Amino acid sequence: MRGRLVLAGRLITTDLRRWPLPAVLFVLVVGAATASLAAGMALGETTRADYAATRAATNGPDLMILTADQLPVERAALRSIARRDGVTGHVGPYRLLRGATLTAHGHRMTATVEGRSTAPSAVDQPRVTSGHWLRPGGAVLERGFAAALHVRVGERVTLAGRTFPVVGIAVTTATGIYPNAGLDVGPNDYAGLVWLTDADTRRSTRPELRPGYAMGLTLADPDVKAFQNTIRPALRANPDVRVNTRGRRTTEDSSNRVLANSEAVLQIGGWLMAIAGLAGLVSLSTLRSDQQLRRAGQLKAAGATPGLIGTVLLAQYVLLALGAAALGLLAAWSMVSAAGHPSDSLLHAPVSVGAGTAVPVCVLALLIALLTSAGPAIRVARTPTVAALAGRGGRGPTHPAGLTGLVGALPVPLMLGLRLAARRLRRAVLTAAGVAAVAAVIAGLLCWHAQPQAGALTVRATHTYHAILAITVALVALAALDAVVIVWSTALDARRSLAVARAFGATPAQVTAALVLAPLPAAAAGAAVGMPTGLGLYWLVSSAGARMDATPPTWWLLAGGAAIVLGVAALGTIPARLDARRPVTPILDAETR
Repeated sequence: MRGRLVLAGRLITTDLRRWPLPAVLFVLVVGAATASLAAGMALGETTRADYAATRAATNGPDLMILTADQLPVERAALRSIARRDGVTGHVGPYRLLRGATLTAHGHRMTATVEGRSTAPSAVDQPRVTSGHWLRPGGAVLERGFAAALHVRVGERVTLAGRTFPVVGIAVTTATGIYPNAGLDVGPNDYAGLVWLTDADTRRSTRPELRPGYAMGLTLADPDVKAFQNTIRPALRANPDVRVNTRGRRTTEDSSNRVLANSEAVLQIGGWLMAIAGLAGLVSLSTLRSDQQLRRAGQLKAAGATPGLIGTVLLAQYVLLALGAAALGLLAAWSMVSAAGHPSDSLLHAPVSVGAGTAVPVCVLALLIALLTSAGPAIRVARTPTVAALAGRGGRGPTHPAGLTGLVGALPVPLMLGLRLAARRLRRAVLTAAGVAAVAAVIAGLLCWHAQPQAGALTVRATHTYHAILAITVALVALAALDAVVIVWSTALDARRSLAVARAFGATPAQVTAALVLAPLPAAAAGAAVGMPTGLGLYWLVSSAGARMDATPPTWWLLAGGAAIVLGVAALGTIPARLDARRPVTPILDAETR
């Protein structure tokens, strides 16, 4: 057993040294697909970790209660709630101003103002990340809001007609992340958050700023809804008391939703990249197996079993897949660490990639390895020894018997191209699937641009667009590589038949055109399937169609599909032209020896 393992290890090492290019391409393709999948799966965990770290650092409240006005009866109602059983701590009631205008560096933004004490509070004490906490006449800005305004400690801002120096920048979990950080009647008021002292807030109070009170509570029972149901009858008993409550789960969910679409885009993108890469990888694997036939015959002649040969061929792809998965996880960790935090409104917790991410990533890598290598490995292992020594794998024509008669009257380039496509049906199916994956993501990008944009993009929309754009660029690059590899492998695989065609009068230009035309039917079919598929995927990503207000014009989709097919043709011209220049005589001489 040990001897077989040593032999298999040496054979795998020798194969990788003799054919390094297919191995490198395999690792790059699988690594890109697994990195996208891992990044999409890690984003959600990163956001939750950021929120948990910020909540622990600030002792965030379990429940926020906001009043509609600044009436004494409302303040008294909040104080009575703070004395109820089950409340373990509270902050406030403190003054609240909503809809104030803040001006900094020439930019005007809407802000919510909290009037807080200069002394630290036991509950919801914002964590100062720059400068220091409140002092009379100074302002502390929420960090996400300050980052959007490009404001630093020591600069001055104008708030509600008064000028304040920025004495500190802080984070909190009492509100959602910017731009959902304001304390309004709902979690999505798109306002920034500013802290002033209570005295400064009182002096800035005006009716148009909708003054109110806010209070944060920590509860002994984590079931916030039960406590809300308990206090609701008492609050409704007095019509002058109008309040709005918000549990920490609502606030956390509003933070997690910022990257929700990006997570889905990256995860779907990982699988699409795997599909798109299969066509090129299978073509390389098939070509490589043809080159390994004689060596397999020699091993069989020396006593190696078909099982050992098949194991060696499969094992090298499995090892490469696991190595690519490891690289993908490392790349995902680096990307999420650098750009995976949804907002500066939260502290950045250390990024970790757990088993819940690593296992699906390894499964995807192994699946690609098996789909890539299983067929060629089994074919090589089952090839008889004599045929393997002669370099004949036994792959006969797979096109229907009547195809020759049907295409005989066609122009030479079209006839040769259709025969090449028909003889390699599996490669045509994989090519169509790869092009469909690229067409799907391009359709999603077109669908994005077709949506009506009301004003500036939200943070969530911006992250989603960047994710779609990154996946599109990666898939287009992968498709370009596939187009070159498929035509190149087709040229090598069909070198003898094309040399015979040239011997009977076909010109190099006609052979080049045939090689370029061979993948185009599959590419056209893939584009036709991929465009509507992309619209469906966009609908799924955009929260069950809630954000899909328009579909791209038909001519956009037709132009996108046509551009993909033309791109495949243009890229295939390069290897086709190079291979068609080879002399015919050496190829035919090699086949007759």
